[in-house]
Amino acid sequence: MVVISIIQSYSWSYPTMKCANNVPISTSGRSGTNTNLTCVVDCSTDGGYSVNPVNILTDCVSASSSLGMMTSERSVNATLLAGAHFYISYRGSAWRAVDSPQQNNLYWSIVCFIDLRLRPDGIINTPPEANVVSPQYAIVNRTTQIQIPVSDVNAGDDLRCRWSVYVPGHRRRRQSNAEENLYDQSAHHMYRKIRADEEIPHIRKKRTCGGGNTCYGSTCDNNCCCTSTPCLSAPSCIGQNCGSSSGCPIVTTSTTSTTTTTTTTTTTAQNTTTLETPGTLPITSSYPVRQAIDECGGICYPNTVPNGTTLSNCTLTFTGLIPNTWYAVSIQVEDFIDSTSMTPMSSVPVQFLIYVMPTPNCSITPIIIPLNGCLEVTAGVMKSFNIFVINRCNPFLSNVSDIIVSAGITGMEVSNITQSSANASLVYVTFTWTPQINQLGQQQLCIIAFTE
Repeated sequence: MVVISIIQSYSWSYPTMKCANNVPISTSGRSGTNTNLTCVVDCSTDGGYSVNPVNILTDCVSASSSLGMMTSERSVNATLLAGAHFYISYRGSAWRAVDSPQQNNLYWSIVCFIDLRLRPDGIINTPPEANVVSPQYAIVNRTTQIQIPVSDVNAGDDLRCRWSVYVPGHRRRRQSNAEENLYDQSAHHMYRKIRADEEIPHIRKKRTCGGGNTCYGSTCDNNCCCTSTPCLSAPSCIGQNCGSSSGCPIVTTSTTSTTTTTTTTTTTAQNTTTLETPGTLPITSSYPVRQAIDECGGICYPNTVPNGTTLSNCTLTFTGLIPNTWYAVSIQVEDFIDSTSMTPMSSVPVQFLIYVMPTPNCSITPIIIPLNGCLEVTAGVMKSFNIFVINRCNPFLSNVSDIIVSAGITGMEVSNITQSSANASLVYVTFTWTPQINQLGQQQLCIIAFTE
């Protein structure tokens, strides 16, 4: 058995969604919105996942009124059979209105590939991690490069980003019998070859009545297969055949179907700032061999980004031409054993929004102090520390509006933003944390400062 951790991180509209544990069901009116991460492909080798699936509930990490955004996250352990490999998915609705012209109620589909088979180097793979804050911001008419931060504990793995796609399901084509594939390769050389790798189309012949007689209109010749008992126009039926040359009528079977109509009432939740109407999930087709893999739902590239948007080496290049417009991006982060391999060992979804804002009064980015560093703490002992942000713009033109935790540490609390009394360009937040014994080792904290 192998124990894995499934980490989910989501961004929500705030205060439409409440910052609390068990998001989204902790919000009033959302008690029925819990669901599971569902196995969608290769479920026969899911190692027992479908018996005890993981739900989509997460816990609030941070919330910002100025940005109208709340982030939630949760890590859940699952015990699976060694060698399991399968795809899990979370489908729901809806994205906020995106693109120009505006598209509404687009559904989301997030797919992750889990593979516990041994890698070529003999170990079980650990998938890459990617932390992207949603939304990202771009200034109108200015080319912006958005770096997708990726990391992997397996040193030497080749990490790549690609656009998420929809992979259709398929049915296995009928294979011909090997004996039917024998053929004379030459009229002079009596060689025979079994063309096992080829497929020959089979022509379905019209079924005839018993004894080789053919059906005509509504009746059949003598000895046709009986379709009713007794045969209405013949003296008697003998086994499957009619005993009269007058023929046997073909019986038409009528099927009565009962249709039940269900009326569904959609509830629209509204507060003073946000109007939200859940979208409708499309009906998925079922395939007998392999199900479809829907990695991007309603936001598959290039449908919800401006023309000319590109992705290269996990860097998104984006130019928004219309201010006050939202766009949606769906990317898969995959790890490969080396730079020559074309077979990913795992696939992790990253989906986020981009907002194109008008030209700001000041576009100089603030500075976070310390920019990076390491702080030693002791399990069971409370620790408090400050992180400062310097506004490099004129305070009368632009201010630091918020400081957001993009990657938090379980149990760590953060204060509201505080203005320095000694420097009008300096703000800070205070973090308080009591490390637990199960948190021994390196923990990572990432923050982002926003100006307005």
